[in-house]
Amino acid sequence: MWLRGFVVSWILLGIVAESAPARADAAEVEALIAKGNELRRAGTPGPALPYFQKAYELARTPRTTGQLGLAELAAGYPVEAAEHLTAALQSPNDPSIVKYRQILADALTMARSQTGELTVHGNPSGAEVIVNGHVVGVLPLPLPIKLAARNTEIVVRAPGHSEDRQIIPIAGGQRHELAVNLPSIEKPAQPAPAVVVAAPPLASPAATPATTLVQEHPAAPATPPSGARSAAWIVGGGAVVAVGAGVVLQLAARTNSTRFNNSCASMPMPLATQDCNDTYDAWQFDKTASVVGYIAGGALAVTSAILFWTSRAPSSEHAHFQCAPGPTGIGCHGVF
Repeated sequence: MWLRGFVVSWILLGIVAESAPARADAAEVEALIAKGNELRRAGTPGPALPYFQKAYELARTPRTTGQLGLAELAAGYPVEAAEHLTAALQSPNDPSIVKYRQILADALTMARSQTGELTVHGNPSGAEVIVNGHVVGVLPLPLPIKLAARNTEIVVRAPGHSEDRQIIPIAGGQRHELAVNLPSIEKPAQPAPAVVVAAPPLASPAATPATTLVQEHPAAPATPPSGARSAAWIVGGGAVVAVGAGVVLQLAARTNSTRFNNSCASMPMPLATQDCNDTYDAWQFDKTASVVGYIAGGALAVTSAILFWTSRAPSSEHAHFQCAPGPTGIGCHGVF
């Protein structure tokens, strides 16, 4: 009898030990749901969502599933909300579902009205499909993608192909279709391998007459240096100006000389009038300046001639390269 009582006691202790964490989890779950509902009623569904997610992780019951679906719909996640609300309504006999069936059913209808579907097909097979930055599968996708009714970025990519990136407006309650055909990326053409042709064996010099291979390259006509030719023209112009100035000054000197001889030559030195002094000075200055003009003009003319000579185009010549077989092989030399 005492042994039977001992066994029953241990069994009861085990049941109590196992039920204690369950009761603690249930209390924590209810506390999380209560906190989440408080935040939802305060108009902050976003901060409330993590509390319902934690409660769902601790105990995946019809009650926590339905509460999570309602919170996701309020926070703007209709796709996830429709999934969890559908799962909760699949337990029609659960007391929490019986009590709130109509609320959950209306929420499911709203979630589905805010959800659209997108089918993606095309080439190449195995191309990766990315929706809003998340990989959802590869082509061909077996099922349509359920998406919230908003603008959605769709990227399809595959190695060796150009990427397809589009923004598709998803409408609630509608199915959309996207056909893609990624073009291949052309690889750059590889250069053809160099072909080396072996030269035929040379015959004896005594038996084969010498053959000359001549490849002429006409020498490119030399273009006269534009700088030197321009300088020659400029210096030549300067020579003309200098000689012209010499002629003008010489004429002015003759005029002043005649004027001085007619009016002032008979006067004693030093000259008595300022006008005679000025005429004499102008005569001497013009005479000296005309000589300087002639000398400068001559020097500039010589310089211009030298520049023209050095900038002339050289005579064209033909350069060629000549090869001929000899006693020790083929010999080549250039002729310029």
